Amino acid sequence: MKPQQPFRLLLKLFQDRFFESDDASPGGGFQTNINQVLGFLLTSSFVVSYLTLPAASTIMNHNRGSQLTWVLRGLQLLSPAYTFAVIGFTTFFEWDMLFPNRRDFLILASFPIRLRDLFAAQIAALAKFLGLLILAINVFPVLFTALVSLSAHYRGTALRLVLAEIAAVVGVSAFAFFAVAAFQGALINLTSPRLFQRISPYIQMCGMSVMILSLLTYSIYMQLLRPAAETHQLWLWLFPPVWFTGFYDLFLPDAHGLFASLGVYSLRMLAAAIALFSITWTIGFRRHYRRTLESEDTSPRAHSARTPTRLVRSPEERAIYQFSGKTLARSRKHQLFLVTYLSVGLSLALNFATAVRGGKLVLSEDGARAFPFLLSFFEISGFRAVFQFPAELASNWIFRITESRWAEIARSATRKRVLISGLAPVLLLLAPASRTPLRFVFQFAAGALLVELVFWTFDKVPFTCSYFLGRTNLSILFILYLYGFTTYSFNMADLEQTIEHHPAYAVLFFTTAAVALTLSWRHRREPTSTQFDAYEPTIQTLDLS
Repeated sequence: MKPQQPFRLLLKLFQDRFFESDDASPGGGFQTNINQVLGFLLTSSFVVSYLTLPAASTIMNHNRGSQLTWVLRGLQLLSPAYTFAVIGFTTFFEWDMLFPNRRDFLILASFPIRLRDLFAAQIAALAKFLGLLILAINVFPVLFTALVSLSAHYRGTALRLVLAEIAAVVGVSAFAFFAVAAFQGALINLTSPRLFQRISPYIQMCGMSVMILSLLTYSIYMQLLRPAAETHQLWLWLFPPVWFTGFYDLFLPDAHGLFASLGVYSLRMLAAAIALFSITWTIGFRRHYRRTLESEDTSPRAHSARTPTRLVRSPEERAIYQFSGKTLARSRKHQLFLVTYLSVGLSLALNFATAVRGGKLVLSEDGARAFPFLLSFFEISGFRAVFQFPAELASNWIFRITESRWAEIARSATRKRVLISGLAPVLLLLAPASRTPLRFVFQFAAGALLVELVFWTFDKVPFTCSYFLGRTNLSILFILYLYGFTTYSFNMADLEQTIEHHPAYAVLFFTTAAVALTLSWRHRREPTSTQFDAYEPTIQTLDLS
């Protein structure tokens, strides 16, 4: 056996875990999904770079001492912020893949495999995946930077500007990965396997949410960049994307003192992250390996609330309601998916609810009124999307053999689960900001109507149906969501303001909503079979060969 063969086999094993999925429907491989995600990242980076090209070209042709310099700095901040968020999000999402888990150790420990080969193979697989993301994210920003730098004012320093762009995005990518990995290594050294398994889901969800917020609130901190730099505010030294914009001042001759200092600081922090990563992983890998083999299975148990019997009456509906709740309580991948949806909604809601005036962050009255409707929209949409992905596809046989035209029963149980586990917690959390009971009741009624609309054609048992990867065009889906949440949220906010000042409109709305919800809940369609297998109806193979 060649010495490199175990490493190659391990590399293929770990790489397949990054690039394959057992939940896809027949004919749909995970490679399709990866290509679609990479294509979406390429398209989005191209669109953003193309839209900022005219502004950047105009600014860079003006005098560097003009007021437009700070706009240019805001544009230079975009690439590091986008790269930092995507790489950090991906690293948190693959949190369980950074270190081999208990199953890997139990299976591979019986083979003559060196720990360093195991370690190196896992890092190499993750590096390949992250490398594809880095390339997809930054190829167009670097290309457009090269084109813009050929303008008259920057022609002599074009190469330096391109090198500064590459150094900034590669540096912030490396920092995002090593910082998260080092944090995990520190936790593994300081906690027991049982405690680490318990806190890992919460760390993943919080980390992914922070990365999404750091990207989608870009318009806010971009406007705060100049007043923060003029007053040397602390947040500049706490936000990594700002550090790496200092690379432009290190590579170009007309450096700004503060940002050049931030560039040097970024190099120190990157070196510290790499050093901490090396120390914690070197010490913790063998220790974690030994303690994991000696420990018992520490899978967290799911706890679900008691089923409201008055709301869920039939045994079939109760079974689907309890199954969906318990699956959501114990399935980390579905929790992460739902948290991602909610984090996007929270980020967009913050953008609408705040404004920068006179260099200070202030509250926007119209945006604050639309805040709960934005969160409700993304919470409900998140449930609609997460219910379509299976938990254990091979275990849905119990529903297949007992199902007897349950489509309407499944739809009813699913809508009640969304109302109780999705809409109600979000609105109760925001209840203190509603100020009046009328607002809370209106928001709940509007959300209940949205649930009926979103789940009107849902004919599946949650978490039991396979999905066809590549079926949905992400670009079209993005446009539909953009139009949907803006139209719904701001129209509902305007309607809420109207009924507060006109009692007659309030009576009319609540009467109409009560009638519509009652008819929808009591409406019984003709019994039909539920759907368990998703196929792409528009793609057909002729099998002529």
